[in-house]
Amino acid sequence: MLDTRPDIAFAVIKLSQFSANPSKEHFEWAKYICCYLADTQDYTMVFDGNTNEGLIVHSDSDWATDINNCHSITGYVFKLAGSPVS
Repeated sequence: MLDTRPDIAFAVIKLSQFSANPSKEHFEWAKYICCYLADTQDYTMVFDGNTNEGLIVHSDSDWATDINNCHSITGYVFKLAGSPVS
């Protein structure tokens, strides 16, 4: 899932936390994920072969200045041939 379908990584990891004692709600979420996979099985990433961009990385970060809430926030996008890959 991490290499082939990163779009469902969070949902599958979160749902797997309840695999030892699943409830009906967890089963419903599992069915929802399966329906999502069935509906998106033909989705593909398109790499533009006509671009000379190669690998482009955009990042942003911020450090909270509130003394009670000191933590950093970071975001990034990796693009390969014009298509986001991470």
